[in-house]
Amino acid sequence: LVSESLSLQLSDLLDRIGTKLQICPTQHQQAEERYKRIAEWLSDDGSSLAAYSPTIYSQGSLRIGTTVRPPTRQEYDLDLVLELQCDWRQIQNPVVLLNAVEARLKQHDVYRTMLSRKNRCIRVRYANEFHLDILPACPDVASGVDCVVVPDREARAWKASNPKGYAEWFEKRAESFKVEFAKQVEPLPDWQPSQARPPLSRAVQLLKRWRDVTYSKTPEVAPISIVLTTLAGHNY
Repeated sequence: LVSESLSLQLSDLLDRIGTKLQICPTQHQQAEERYKRIAEWLSDDGSSLAAYSPTIYSQGSLRIGTTVRPPTRQEYDLDLVLELQCDWRQIQNPVVLLNAVEARLKQHDVYRTMLSRKNRCIRVRYANEFHLDILPACPDVASGVDCVVVPDREARAWKASNPKGYAEWFEKRAESFKVEFAKQVEPLPDWQPSQARPPLSRAVQLLKRWRDVTYSKTPEVAPISIVLTTLAGHNY
C-alpha cells in the first residue's frame, strides 16, 4: 500500500511537471500563425524560390511534441524545413542555398530586421517569443524516401538528413504516429495538453528540463536535444 501510494504521488508530480513544461495553447497558435506567414512568403509566386516547388514542414521538438518552456530565457525554438526540388549535385557551393533563402527574407520589410545567419539555417527571431530556424534542403532520392541533404556553412558541404524519417521513427516508438500532410505547406501538429501526450514524449520533456537545470552553468557541454530524444526512443 505504501509503495502504491508513493507511485501515485510520483505519477501526480510528474503530471504536474509535464503540464508546467508545456507551451500554452496561445503560444502554439502564435507559432503556427508565424509559421504559415513565413511559409507563404518563401513559397508564393513572387518568390525566386517558387520555381523550385518548395515544400515546407516543421521538424524537431514541435513536430514530435517534446517542446519545453525555456527555464530562463523567454524564447523557444521552432524549426522549419524548406525543401526545394532541385538537384543538389549541380550546386557546387551549398551556401548558395542559404544565401538565396536569406535574400528572399530580406525582401520583406519586417523579416529583414529579424535575421541572423547560422551554420545550417537562417534564423528569424521574434523577440521575447521564439526564434524560427529555416533549414533549406534538397531531396536525396538515391538515399531513400524523405532523405534530404542540407547545406553546412562551415564545412561548405552538403550533409545528409531525414527530419521526416526521424519524426516517424520517434512517433512509432511512442505508438502514436499520426501526421497529416497538406499539398504544399504542412500544418503544425495540433496542440495537446501534457496528459494527452504519449509517455515517451513526456519523458523526453523531463529529460530536457533535467539537462537545462543540471548544465545551467555549463551549457556548452550539455547534451543536445536530439541526443536525449534518440536515447529515450531507443530505451523506451
